[in-house]
Amino acid sequence: MIPRYINNVFRKFSSKQDTRKPLIRFCEDLKNRGLLSASQPGDILENNGILLQDLPASLYAGFDPTANSLHIGHLFILNGLFRSSKLFDCKPIALIGGATALIGDPSGRNSERPQLSKDDVSNNTMAIKKQIEKIYSNANINSRIELEILSNMDWYKDMSMIDYLRLSKKFRVGEMLRMGAIKARLEDNTGISFTEFAYQTLQSYDFYFLSKTKNCFFQIGGSDQLGHINSGYDYIKRCTGKPSAGVCLPLFTDDSGNKIGKSTGNGNVWLDKRKTSPYAFYQFFRQLHDDIAEKMLLSLSLNDIIKINDIINDHRSNLGKWVAQDFLAEEMTLLVHGVEGLESAKRCSNLIFKRNFKEVDQISETELEELFGASSFNIPKTSVATYGDLADLTRNDKNRGKQLMTEGGFKVNGILYTDPNKKIDFSEVLLQNKDKSIVSWGKRKFFLIKWV
Repeated sequence: MIPRYINNVFRKFSSKQDTRKPLIRFCEDLKNRGLLSASQPGDILENNGILLQDLPASLYAGFDPTANSLHIGHLFILNGLFRSSKLFDCKPIALIGGATALIGDPSGRNSERPQLSKDDVSNNTMAIKKQIEKIYSNANINSRIELEILSNMDWYKDMSMIDYLRLSKKFRVGEMLRMGAIKARLEDNTGISFTEFAYQTLQSYDFYFLSKTKNCFFQIGGSDQLGHINSGYDYIKRCTGKPSAGVCLPLFTDDSGNKIGKSTGNGNVWLDKRKTSPYAFYQFFRQLHDDIAEKMLLSLSLNDIIKINDIINDHRSNLGKWVAQDFLAEEMTLLVHGVEGLESAKRCSNLIFKRNFKEVDQISETELEELFGASSFNIPKTSVATYGDLADLTRNDKNRGKQLMTEGGFKVNGILYTDPNKKIDFSEVLLQNKDKSIVSWGKRKFFLIKWV
C-alpha cells in the first residue's frame, strides 16, 4: 500500500495555497506519478526547480499525423498536456506536425518510414485536430486557459529553400550525427536519408518558433524524443540566448517490449471508434494486469495524485475486484468516446461477460458488428436444421461441434443446448428485433451469426 503519510503530505500541500510556479508544480506532479523519465536540463527540479522559475507557464507537445487517428500511446502525452491545464493552470499547446509528417521522424525506428502523400497528411491533420478537440471537450477541464491546436505546416508552407538553409546555420553537423536515432542507424549500416537526418532541424525550429510567437519555452514528449528536445533546447539558446526546458515521459511496453497501444497482440488501440470500438477500448483497460493498471492510472488519469493514490490503496485492499481497472476504463472511455461511447462499451460488456441477453435489444446492429468484428458469420437458414449443425459450423478446429455440445458449453443467445438433434426453431433463435444470433463456446469464444 501507499503509506498514508505520503498522501497526507500531498493533502497538506493541496490544502494550502501553493505559490510555486505552475511548471514547477507540473514537473513535481510528474515526478510523484513516476513519469519523469528524462529532462533537459538534466535535473530539472534541482534546487526547488530554479531552472523553471523564470519560464512562462506554457508547454507544448507534438503529434505527427502519420495516420488518420491518434492511438493510446499518444494519450499519455495528451493527458499530460490536459493535466497541466486542469491542475496547474498552464497554457497547453498541441502541435500537429502537418509538415514534419511529410519528412519522417527517425526516432525509435531502424529503417526509413514510408513516405506519405501530401493529401493523406492533410486529411490526417484535419482528422486529428477534430479528435483532439473532441477529447479536450470531453475532459471538461473548465480551465481559464484554453487548449490551442496548431499545425507546423502553417509556418513551413511558404518557406523557401534559402530561408530553410539560413535558419539552419545554428545547427552543428557533429552534434546532429551524435543524436541517438541517427547514430544507431549509421552504426548498423542501415543508413539514413538526408530527409530523415534533417527532421531534427524542423522539430527544433518548431520549438524556437513557439517560443517566439507563443511565449512557450517548454516541451513534453515520450522518452524517444529526448534527442529532439535537446536539439531544440540548444537551438533556442543559440538563437535567443534564452533558456528553455523539456521533459520526457516513459514509454509503456508490454512483456515483449512493444509499445503498449501501438504494437499490442491485437493491433493498435486507436482513439477513433471506427478503428477501435468503444467496447474494445474499454476492455483494453479492463483487462490490464494489476501492476500495469496502477502505473497507467498514474499516467493517464486527469485526477490529482491524492485521488489516484486513494484508488490504488482501495485496489490493493480489494484484489480481484478490479478497482483500478474499472476506474481507468470508465475514465478513459468517457474521455475519448464521451457518454454515449461509455454506455455502448458497458452494454456490450454486460452482454459478453454478464450474459445479459435480456437487454440485447438496446444494442444497435452497428454495435453488435463492431463488437464481434471478424467473429461474425453469414449462415443461410437453409444450411442448418439442427443445433448440432450450427455447432459444427461454429467450430474452426478439428473437434466436432455435435460431439462437444453434449459435454456442455454450447449456448445460443445464452441458452445451453446439449442435444445435437434438436431442431432449430427460428422464431426462438433470433435475437429480439434482429436477424442474428449469438453463439458461445465456454466463457471466451463468442460468434455473431447473421442469418441469410
